[in-house]
Amino acid sequence: MGWAARGDRRSQRARWLLVVLLVSSPPFLHSTLRADERAEYHFQRAQKFAQQGKLEDAEREYRQGLKVAPTAPQAYNNLGVIYYQKQDMARAIDTFKRAHRLLPGDAEINFNLGLALYQSGDCNAALPHLAAGVASAKNAPDARYLLGACSVELRQWSRAVAELELARRERPDSAEVLFLLVNTYREIKQPGKAQEAAAQLLERHPDSHLVHLLLGEAYDSAEQGEKAEQEFKQAIAASPQAPLLHFALGYLYWRWKRYDDAVAPLERELELNPHCATCHAYLGDIALKRGDTGEGVKKLLEALRLDPSLGDAHLGLGRAYAKSDRTNEAIAHLRKAVELLPDLVEPHFWLGKTLIQVGRGEEGQKELAIADQINAAKRQKAAEGLRRAAAKAGIEGPAPSSK
Repeated sequence: MGWAARGDRRSQRARWLLVVLLVSSPPFLHSTLRADERAEYHFQRAQKFAQQGKLEDAEREYRQGLKVAPTAPQAYNNLGVIYYQKQDMARAIDTFKRAHRLLPGDAEINFNLGLALYQSGDCNAALPHLAAGVASAKNAPDARYLLGACSVELRQWSRAVAELELARRERPDSAEVLFLLVNTYREIKQPGKAQEAAAQLLERHPDSHLVHLLLGEAYDSAEQGEKAEQEFKQAIAASPQAPLLHFALGYLYWRWKRYDDAVAPLERELELNPHCATCHAYLGDIALKRGDTGEGVKKLLEALRLDPSLGDAHLGLGRAYAKSDRTNEAIAHLRKAVELLPDLVEPHFWLGKTLIQVGRGEEGQKELAIADQINAAKRQKAAEGLRRAAAKAGIEGPAPSSK
């Protein structure tokens, strides 16, 4: 699976348009107003400040109005938009939830709440609100796309295809939709449909950063690292503020063990997307490799705060704690890593090694045996691949001799 179709990488975050709901017309003089009129006075001032980009003033006015009228769902929605624009996702989500409790059937409020939850990485919670947001005439295509993106992150492939195809029907030229469709069809082993979506993306958006990202992924899968690096750099040059791109380059460097080169793009991705759990995880791994255990553990814990299901972060913490003689914590994280990454050698090896260290030899030997089995299966698969490649090239082994 291509890394851009996975997990917390927030596939194709765009600058989404949140819905600001209108409140009634303003009154004349603040000093002579009834309570409801005073609230409207503050709300109207807040809307004007928001339109002028004065977010702090807008926030203050919305909060003042809500003190007087604490049951105004439109005002809570608009205050949530302010927090969202300030990238304060926790407060945005809380405020959208207040609006939703007051007006649960409103499609625009549902869309805003679903979007904020998606941006925070909570796709499970986002799904029902985005589904309700489809009823919004203004936001239906974006809601469809986000439903597809969430389904990809949750590995719900059937729903992902269905929602993304609906999104493509509504916006046939959307580069973001086509890009995700390519990765999704690859994941469910439908190469023909993946190629069709890729061809459409290349035809309609030949200079898009997503095309360079797609080509970079293809070169990376083909183990043509230098070409992949070039494509990722071209993607960044085409759209320096777009998500995923800096991560792609940093991840490539990390895999090449070019750790010093990996740090800058991973940190840049965090500036654009503070919720990138994998960025924290790889930066934590780099810190551990440099011998900075404190910084490494800090980064890995932050990665797990953002995404508790990130197996690589559990593995990194397990290894760090094992080396620091914090064996109980190490075993807990390594067990979680084994659960999340059952087909990788490292979690089983480190869990087995740590269990033996604390005197649980039989249990530890079982984990080491599993690690050996996985390694043996990999060697066998590699040998079979070499034999197939040799046969395809017309190279045969020695024939049995006859007497």
